[in-house]
Amino acid sequence: MIDYLLKFPSKAVAEQFGIANGFAQLDEESGLVVSSLASHTHALCEIGEHNGDGNFWVLFRDLVDLPVPDGADEFIFWSSSMTFTDDAGREISVPRPEFNPDVPSIFWA
Repeated sequence: MIDYLLKFPSKAVAEQFGIANGFAQLDEESGLVVSSLASHTHALCEIGEHNGDGNFWVLFRDLVDLPVPDGADEFIFWSSSMTFTDDAGREISVPRPEFNPDVPSIFWA
């Protein structure tokens, strides 16, 4: 299981990405984009805009190690699988950005 915090430049870009990758669809009756909030493979939470900067945030939980869609890397702000190598050559997990005021603090436990 991997958690992703995605940051899109706008809600429209997030919707287009969701539609292109099967996580959302256009409701032809209402004209609104409807997200697939949960399935046997994923769960997602639309956090929305944070800090009034126009960016649109989505928390995505991958339950079965789905392949990362093409182009997703530019939107991944953080993931639970992110690591860095310290000066001693050890691989260290990047912690959730819980206390950054520029980042929404909504996370699954």
